[in-house]
Amino acid sequence: MKAFIIGLLKNLAHPGTIVGLIVSIAIPFLIYLGPNIGHKDTIKNLDLYLPLPLFIVQLIAAIAIFALLHKDFKEWIKGILPEKKISILMLAFTAAITIFAGTQIEARHRVQSDESVFMSVAQNMYYNQESGTCNQGYFDNGKLNCIATSNSFKTKGLAFLYLLGMPLLGNNLHWIFHMELLMLPLAVLLMFLAIVAWTRMPLLAFFAALLTALQPTVLFQFRAMSVEPLYIFLSALSLLIFKWAFDRNTVKHWALLALSLAFFAQTRQETAFCLFAFILFALPKLLDSKSAKAPTFFVTLSLFSVPALLTISYFQGFGFQGGEFEAHGHFLEDLSRNWTEMTKPLTKNGELENPFLTYFNYLFVIGAIYLVARAIWGAKKKEYFYLEILAFLLLYHIQTYVILENVSGDFSIQINQRYSLVMLPSMAFVGALPVTHLVKLLIDSMSGKDAKQNAMTAALITLVAGLIFTGWTFHYKEDFNKNIMYNRNHLTIEEYEILSWLKEQPKKERMFIYGRPWHFIGYGISSIHYDRARQMSTLDLKKLIDKYQGEVYYIRGLDCWDSQTYHKKAVEHRIATTCDVFERDMDLEGVKNILITNNYWVQIAKFNGRKEFNPQKIIAVSDLELRSASGDSLAEQSLFYRFSLNETAAIANQWDYTILFDGDTIAHNTYSNGSFSGSIAKDKLKSGYNQMEFVVQNHDNGKLMANIQKFYFNNAEGAVQLTELPYVSHKQAWGKLHKNTSLEGNTFKVGGKLYNDGFGTHASSETVFNIEGKYKTFKMGYGLDEESLCSDGVQLQIIADGNVIHDSGRFALGNLKIAEVSVENVKTLIIKTNSYEDMDCDHVDIINPALIP
Repeated sequence: MKAFIIGLLKNLAHPGTIVGLIVSIAIPFLIYLGPNIGHKDTIKNLDLYLPLPLFIVQLIAAIAIFALLHKDFKEWIKGILPEKKISILMLAFTAAITIFAGTQIEARHRVQSDESVFMSVAQNMYYNQESGTCNQGYFDNGKLNCIATSNSFKTKGLAFLYLLGMPLLGNNLHWIFHMELLMLPLAVLLMFLAIVAWTRMPLLAFFAALLTALQPTVLFQFRAMSVEPLYIFLSALSLLIFKWAFDRNTVKHWALLALSLAFFAQTRQETAFCLFAFILFALPKLLDSKSAKAPTFFVTLSLFSVPALLTISYFQGFGFQGGEFEAHGHFLEDLSRNWTEMTKPLTKNGELENPFLTYFNYLFVIGAIYLVARAIWGAKKKEYFYLEILAFLLLYHIQTYVILENVSGDFSIQINQRYSLVMLPSMAFVGALPVTHLVKLLIDSMSGKDAKQNAMTAALITLVAGLIFTGWTFHYKEDFNKNIMYNRNHLTIEEYEILSWLKEQPKKERMFIYGRPWHFIGYGISSIHYDRARQMSTLDLKKLIDKYQGEVYYIRGLDCWDSQTYHKKAVEHRIATTCDVFERDMDLEGVKNILITNNYWVQIAKFNGRKEFNPQKIIAVSDLELRSASGDSLAEQSLFYRFSLNETAAIANQWDYTILFDGDTIAHNTYSNGSFSGSIAKDKLKSGYNQMEFVVQNHDNGKLMANIQKFYFNNAEGAVQLTELPYVSHKQAWGKLHKNTSLEGNTFKVGGKLYNDGFGTHASSETVFNIEGKYKTFKMGYGLDEESLCSDGVQLQIIADGNVIHDSGRFALGNLKIAEVSVENVKTLIIKTNSYEDMDCDHVDIINPALIP
């Protein structure tokens, strides 16, 4: 061993090798140093403009070297191929799994923000030869005009692959889903070949590749646009080329491996850390002589890793992850939580709680114990095969530590579950060790003297074992159909619904105004941010609408809603105020409302430009007041109302205003500026709640400009607000009863209108009042509050002394419903609500409830 190490050091001291090492170390060192010595802008520009030409050179070099070595590769691959039976089995299972994924799992985004960044970068690369994210832009005459570009914090290898397909397949990148599915069988077969090449154990390779492909997380990701499938593909490819270079040991082979590893480094920023495993295990071959192998390998690897190094350097110290939660320093906590998430039992309905198979994780633990035991036992006998495997895996998974330590790698956040793809192939390999051992024992126990019969027995046992594993995954078919992975991810559902709506529309050039415009840019659709639209002049907005022939749409999406729509550990922000101001200032015509979760809608509206008026000036209404005209408290009183009309825009000439009292028109005039008042005689007021509505409408097109309602409770003749009576008892399914606010403490909002008086409860509920037979009529409004949107419907009943006197039937979100019932001689009044199949979001508002003698 001493002589071997001395020999390596002597070859390392070769001038060419020393120069190569210095250059290869200097490249990442200088790149990382740049921002720390005042050259951040230099790194920024290099990160934008250098990756694409480097990728092109890298691709050409790889093709050229492989062309020179293709005959050698054919000869080498023939030497490692296992017997036909195991190869045929691998092909058959790979085909079955691919068909299953393609037919049972819907192709759709599952990590929307990240996946859309890759797409937007690809569009920018293709049209502008820039490697940044095109955040906002217009597609026009075969060009993409990016009006806002930023450096992409994602590595750019996947975007480059998209670019390669765009000349043939177009800039509507839906075809990427097919590319990712095609990558699935290629990755599985490459992994099989790589393990066969290194271990000469086809059975181990078969089970390792099979177990990897059968994990739900893996299958879901190969039906998305994520970078993780490319990670699995390139890791297997690099391992295969590594073995080829290790065996052939020439400059060309090592150069090809360096090119492969350099592109592998473009999948995730953390991937750079796993390169140390390849480098360390390559050293004995690279330094077995004084040659160009080592300098060529190191310089090539360092040079073509530059795109990833630039990204890492530019964003060093940038807090990507965590949200309100500090992402760093939670390795053991995340490890523990992730184990819990990956081993969760089935739900009550027998569904997978998460896209992980519990048996797989326990199989990995058994395999890890088996591997360590074999490594120790082998080392004692000076057989280091398993020890080398263990050492390689430990070095390779420094990247796993980096992921869990430095980002919020908590798998309870669904979008983070994709990180498991970095670990799953290795876990499958380790888990396959005891499986292979047991299958071999079974084969040996059933073998006889007939070699042909033994081969058939081995194939049959392998087939049965493979069918058991495959059948276990396939029997969760319904879970795959239901998209159990990320089915609670708001943003992916949002985009899916928007695109579904878009498919229903005639094919036209469109422009979207959206909080995340790069999502649409990735699909080849023009899009800008709310803020940019607000900054544009009225004339420019009109030109924009004319350019797209009226096909400009505003989308109120996830970012416009409150903090209930995201996880505290997620990287999210909300711009609700921005959206509210935009909607106040712009002329929008509602097109589609799509319920995403109990917290928010996606709202699509046709954009008609800037409003020619200020909505806040249209009408202002004071509270209703009962008083006498003279101010004398003893004089006859009336209900006074006051309002002002302050909008001076020319368009106000097209408006009328109408005042309604309990549904009857009491005033109707042309809109004109000024303050106005009036009164309703007290004898015109009915007992209980009285309503006044102040409506402003465009008389040319009938468009409602404003609608404000005010309520006054008249306690004449002993009318009582139900909210002022104590209840005898109350129970509800969730939360507690709220007086004069909704269940979540907000102003009541039903059918888009606001109310101040009533109860907020959650179905199922029952509230009992003792009204002692004093009243003749009970009147109330009711509806589902819009603070929570996902209710599947509620039933409301009013029960008088045990008799149902009002039954709403099933009602859902919508306008306020009115109940007016006789309660003469009734002693016990009950308001009861019932949930249906699902109690989620059953926030019921009881509005303006009144008892009238």
